[in-house]
Amino acid sequence: MMLFFRNILVLLFSYSVIIMQECPPADTVVVVSQQNNWNIPYINSWNELEVMTWNLKQFPISQSTINNVEEIISDMLPDVINFQEVWDLEQKMILIEMLPEYEFVLLPGDEDGWYGLDIAFRKDCLNLINYSTLFESYGYEFAWRYPLSANLVWSCGDSFIDFEMINVHFKCCDDGFERRLASSQILSSYIDNQTSAGINVIAAGDYNDSLDDIDSDNSLLPLIQNDNIQFIDFEIAEGPVSNWSYPTYPSHIDHILVNDNLYDQVLYYESLTVIIEDYVGFNFYQNNISDHRPVLWKANFNEIQIPTGIVINEIMNNPSLYNETNGEWFEIINIGLNTVDLFGFIISDNDLDEHIISEHIIINPNELLVFGSSQNYDLNGNIEVDYEYSNFYLSNLFDEIIIKHPSGVVLDEVFYDYNQSFPNSESFSMMLLNPILDNSIGENWISSAIPIGNGDFGSPGQSNQESCNPIGDSNLDGTVDVLDVVKILNYILYDSSLNSQELCQADADQDQNINIVDIVLIVGYILYDE
Repeated sequence: MMLFFRNILVLLFSYSVIIMQECPPADTVVVVSQQNNWNIPYINSWNELEVMTWNLKQFPISQSTINNVEEIISDMLPDVINFQEVWDLEQKMILIEMLPEYEFVLLPGDEDGWYGLDIAFRKDCLNLINYSTLFESYGYEFAWRYPLSANLVWSCGDSFIDFEMINVHFKCCDDGFERRLASSQILSSYIDNQTSAGINVIAAGDYNDSLDDIDSDNSLLPLIQNDNIQFIDFEIAEGPVSNWSYPTYPSHIDHILVNDNLYDQVLYYESLTVIIEDYVGFNFYQNNISDHRPVLWKANFNEIQIPTGIVINEIMNNPSLYNETNGEWFEIINIGLNTVDLFGFIISDNDLDEHIISEHIIINPNELLVFGSSQNYDLNGNIEVDYEYSNFYLSNLFDEIIIKHPSGVVLDEVFYDYNQSFPNSESFSMMLLNPILDNSIGENWISSAIPIGNGDFGSPGQSNQESCNPIGDSNLDGTVDVLDVVKILNYILYDSSLNSQELCQADADQDQNINIVDIVLIVGYILYDE
């Protein structure tokens, strides 16, 4: 028996639905420019992230500016554009309507367009998590052009990255040196904190100073000397004058930086100044478009590891509370081997309900988390909810819960019905008999018999197993012996089927995984009657 045991080949099992997103996405927006005067190169690549910064000089500077900018963007189609000096709100709204392939993030509180800082991103490959104004107590330092922050998720097929996009416009000119220096110190400290928190950061914009000035005359020095930061356009700053971003007073003052969290995930990248004058003419560009050239970063990232083991484990879709929407919740469990950060994950159904998780919620192996429509005890029936979602509702009859990775990969989904195969009853949660079971099959669910204390029944945040005392009797013959070990081995090695009670008996350590540890415990029980 011991020799047999020593020669066991171990395979770990975890059940997960994996459905890959297409790339390019099936819902790609067809772009048709309203003007076609030039042949500006298309720079978009579906397997790369493109981030561009572009100061549009007191937009619009001529009657043709809007049409010119629309054509340039429609020809190039970068994924993310950071605009500065887009001051005319009415004209800005016209530009937004002309670019339906982009969603625009406007600086909160800038109803008059005075700050001029906006972020536009491609709808078909990026999702917006949230956005905010940064450093509102430092108006003087930032010349009251408060940086705009947007948390975005870019994905296409098996490529994916989440990041905080920061758009900045520092104070110009020699008399603004101290204010730029202070802005650099504030931004540098902020990026340090975000880096320590594991957040990817890109900060792009008009920094109004060169990177290659001597230290005593370099207002960007706190950012340049920060070990957590990489200016990806440094080679442009140290290169030929013809490639600098501000040609009329030759200098390179528009920059893109990334923090090390993001930089370490990059396989390769390219940074360049887009010299639009080569296509439209220098004088035309200066008089009708802008005095700044766009600066662009294109990056390809390491292949992502799609987590496995996220399982929808319990559903309370029909609580008895007076306002039952606040009492809806569902529970997930991580039966995988790795810790998973749920930031940017998508909760949806097959209709219009969709919520993108906007916090860095960590779920460890074998941990349970409860997602609910309300974290207010008085409203939700005293349920301990780990994360409160919005724009997502659970029907009392038929509905779906779909959990997707930010890349679009479906990690798990449950399509429940009304008492056809799923035990769907008012006041009772539906709970999975064992997280290892296929949760798409209604027969693997039962109505909870565990009182919550509010008149309903369920086990939010607690194990669903209540009727099994696992001792290793996987064939349910009343005896724990080598036949049980063989049955478990067949399950591990050859994915043979086990029903819920057999799975419960096989899971000797009750960790929701059938693996070598369970066999060790069962063999120990057989040999030593423990």
